[in-house]
Amino acid sequence: MHTAHSSPPPLALHNLAFLPPLPGLSLRVEKGQCVALLGIGTEHEDLSRLTDVLAGHTPSYGGQILVGGEDVTHRPTGLRGLATIGAHAPLFPHLTLADNILFPLRASGQVSAAESERRTTETLSLVGLDGRRALKPASLTPEQNLRGQLARALVMRPEVLVLNRPFSALDHTATMRVMALLEKLQRAIGLSTLLLTRDRTEALMAGDTIGILENGILLQLATPPDLLNRPAHEQVAITFGEANVLTGKVLYAEDDMAELRLPTGETVEAMAAPGLEEQDLANICIAPDRLSVMFPRQLSGPPEENDMVLCTLVSARHVGTAIHMRFRMQDGGEIIAHRPPVHTMRDLEPGRVALLAWQTANATAFPMDHKSG
Repeated sequence: MHTAHSSPPPLALHNLAFLPPLPGLSLRVEKGQCVALLGIGTEHEDLSRLTDVLAGHTPSYGGQILVGGEDVTHRPTGLRGLATIGAHAPLFPHLTLADNILFPLRASGQVSAAESERRTTETLSLVGLDGRRALKPASLTPEQNLRGQLARALVMRPEVLVLNRPFSALDHTATMRVMALLEKLQRAIGLSTLLLTRDRTEALMAGDTIGILENGILLQLATPPDLLNRPAHEQVAITFGEANVLTGKVLYAEDDMAELRLPTGETVEAMAAPGLEEQDLANICIAPDRLSVMFPRQLSGPPEENDMVLCTLVSARHVGTAIHMRFRMQDGGEIIAHRPPVHTMRDLEPGRVALLAWQTANATAFPMDHKSG
């Protein structure tokens, strides 16, 4: 097998315009990798539209689709070397599972009957459905239906699979099982996938690289740690990092760091997004799990040290692996912190005074006029 470095990627999009008049989408899916596109915003048809353009059901408005290095932008559906999976492409209800998988092989007319049967048996085993081949889709569970769709796609040996919200009909346990199967297939056969989802957890669990797609516009494409630690856009920090947002005025910005004053008078530090300048009003984004929480025994006035925010505990909820704390700031704003369960719930009575702090590298300040976007 050629490595990704010595052969073209299974899928490459170059300025693919699928939602006019938005800018085109560019990305690469390498061999044996999963790129997850997390759709956010109010445009709920962007993922389906992208799926239809990739499959050839709908023409693009410009750009290129390359599969295995070949330009397939204008090829007919079924001749592009990619397969799409999701609610838009259910199994045929009148056919058995085996006949569903045989269907694309027979339709292609390029595979002998004996080879078709061999591939069908092999693929059913690969997805864990070897004992279900005689059943029709109505007799399958939602998870088995999805595995059947995977088998029907894999039997054609596509370069890449495009999965459009594939887990929408599955419960959490079934979703985790199918994700484990996809990861196994990545290792075993070098499966390459483009996952389109609106679920943050799905993107985190499946994606080697994740793109944040807001209403069809790619805000950032990076590894999960980079998205969490170095968000390039405020919406990435809020939607993907689940960040709190505080407002502050920039006292100074130097290199990639800024000092800001909050409306309550405290001064804090954060990483400076591109375009942030002194005297700017900024939105400071801090993820709940990056906050440190201290409960002083007594506090007679404002905190003596900078970079500490005075708050009052509103509520605390134990959620198993963490405690979710909600605080009210002096100006009435609220901030959420997620901390390990080291406190007893008895120690977390509402009304307790607390000091919140964070490391500079764990917060990002974005100009409020969106100059960085």
